[in-house]
Amino acid sequence: MKPATTIQALALTLLALALPAAGQTTWFVSNDPGENPDFPSIAAAVASPMVVDGDTLLVSEGVGPYQGQIVIQQFLTITAEMGEGPVVVPGGLGVPFRCFQIPPGAGGIHVEGIRFVGNPQSYGISGSSSVNGLLVDRCAFEGFDIGFVGSTATIRDCEFINNRVAMTGVLLSERCTAVVSTPIPNAQFLGSVREVVECTFSGPSRVASIGSLNDPLLFIRCRFIDVNVPTGESAFTAPPFDTGFALDSCLFSGVTSTAPMFDMNRSSVTFRNCTVVNCSVPVFVRVAPFPPGEITVRNTIIRDNDFPVLFQGPVDVAHSILSVGTFPGPGVLVTDPLFADPANGDYSLQRGSPAVDAGDSAAVPPDITTDLPGNPRFIDDPIMPDTGVGPPPIVDIGAFEFQPPGPGFCQADLTTGAIPGLPGYGVPNGIVNNDDFFYYLTLFSGELGRRRPRLHPLPSPPDLTTTAIPGTPGYGVLNGIINNDDFFYYPQPLRRRLLTASTVPPSHAGSAAFLGANNPLQSSRHVPRPCGSEQGRAPPLLPSLPLPLPPSARPSARAPKVVAHSLARRARWGGSDMWHGCGSAQCSVDSFRVSRWHYRWTV
Repeated sequence: MKPATTIQALALTLLALALPAAGQTTWFVSNDPGENPDFPSIAAAVASPMVVDGDTLLVSEGVGPYQGQIVIQQFLTITAEMGEGPVVVPGGLGVPFRCFQIPPGAGGIHVEGIRFVGNPQSYGISGSSSVNGLLVDRCAFEGFDIGFVGSTATIRDCEFINNRVAMTGVLLSERCTAVVSTPIPNAQFLGSVREVVECTFSGPSRVASIGSLNDPLLFIRCRFIDVNVPTGESAFTAPPFDTGFALDSCLFSGVTSTAPMFDMNRSSVTFRNCTVVNCSVPVFVRVAPFPPGEITVRNTIIRDNDFPVLFQGPVDVAHSILSVGTFPGPGVLVTDPLFADPANGDYSLQRGSPAVDAGDSAAVPPDITTDLPGNPRFIDDPIMPDTGVGPPPIVDIGAFEFQPPGPGFCQADLTTGAIPGLPGYGVPNGIVNNDDFFYYLTLFSGELGRRRPRLHPLPSPPDLTTTAIPGTPGYGVLNGIINNDDFFYYPQPLRRRLLTASTVPPSHAGSAAFLGANNPLQSSRHVPRPCGSEQGRAPPLLPSLPLPLPPSARPSARAPKVVAHSLARRARWGGSDMWHGCGSAQCSVDSFRVSRWHYRWTV
């Protein structure tokens, strides 16, 4: 397999070799006589002896489409006039009709900003297999039998709409979209393509059925969204003994089929840092049960799908998160990956996800440096334990790398308001006050006893720490569960924010200063401090402030049961933003009083 950078460099080198030194003239083309063009059509310009290798045709939108069936011998740049969208349609004799045809021995073309609109018997651009230097930028191909067919071509930032085949004979396809809105017989997004980068595919069509005989068909940071494969067809197929497919940082969501999603015969498929969700097929990957075909899965999330059979054939799985199944590979988890907002299609990771810092860094190819949306790979979350393999920072599992908050992040800032359903609920606002405490208490009490940590780890918040004792291993490190440790840990960053403006004597440094009657904030109304302000800024790691707890209040192995009275009625204590203590050690033992509203727990 050639690295992505190698293939991209090869494509650009071939294009440069095909560019002759002669010719530097720009010719204006328009079918609107009022624009005083040099040529009334693209065909007339190409046929003119004045237009030579290296020239540019600047094409106006004109008064309507330009007729195609144009054979181009010269190396030309054909580009749309700025701000306009000229259209080219097939024309002339011959089946299939072609908009542009590049014959053997021609220098190739660079086409930019042109919209090609065809019919089921036509091609958009057709280039001979012997032609080098085909580059297509920011073009659209709609309604063709084949949108683009060529050899050693580079296609960038193009749109393919309702074509039976979007492209074939392509060295590199980058940042393209291919959409089929209505069923087309034998529809297939890709034919013979070497590398597909940051492309999106959607609609009732197969994805690819022809691999390369020398290298795998490589997909990098691609999205396959709501691909409804025609009945009886597989989304990906490969012939026997082919090199198959390799997929890095790709997302599969809503892919459906009545056949295996990947039907590899005796070829291989490799998944690295992919996320597969909400798909429905009878078999995810099928490989013939004898060499050389194999299924390799690394750093991949396969979750919440309808797969009666996950893998069929030789399989090697490691450092991945699955919904079901037992596989002998290291680092394989059957658990909730804690997606950020799966109901709305956001499959990035919440803080506290078991996928964070849990992958195998050695499985990531050296040229893969970004995740699906383009964020850096290998980003460490300092409050997550490193459960993966490799030197830190360790790669995450899945297509999305978790991006921890930057400098100035305040972990105590959780919400704008504490009343559910109102604007700002659960949205940090840069201020720490009573609303944040009440919001955390709601999360804490609502999650107690609801989940089994192995199958359903908790995000952060409410998970904040492994232990509440400063200076001990696990202090400030997430563990996916909540108990007394998290409850007693949260007041520390909150206390840091609230007490920043006051001079706190050493005797008030512990929990008594936070809850007791000597709290200096009792005597005056507290003005909430900006979270992350220059004074008292909370760093990404929570401060290890001393917080000695009375023996009876130290966290027990049993999570507290919190009974909250009238929580939604009031998110301010005693009508003011200040702490009120009950004035006795009983605050720390079995209850504390917040103005007239009481919170009680058993330890």
